[in-house]
Amino acid sequence: MFENFEVNHLFEDSVQKHPHFSLSIDGHEYKGMVKDDKIHWYQPHPKQRLEEEHVSSVESQVYDMMQEHLE
Repeated sequence: MFENFEVNHLFEDSVQKHPHFSLSIDGHEYKGMVKDDKIHWYQPHPKQRLEEEHVSSVESQVYDMMQEHLE
């Protein structure tokens, strides 16, 4: 589904300590963060290139993978 999934712990000791992530889909890199149990994408948003169903599936998998970093 996607490759090169990485989690970046920016601002770890601050209020803005939400884990940020990056991943590649079909050679395109996407970045975002999880806040309030929701994925917030940076630009470019995957919806610009992918079908809504695919984006929902990616978000579900990202959310599952991020659970250990959300605590």
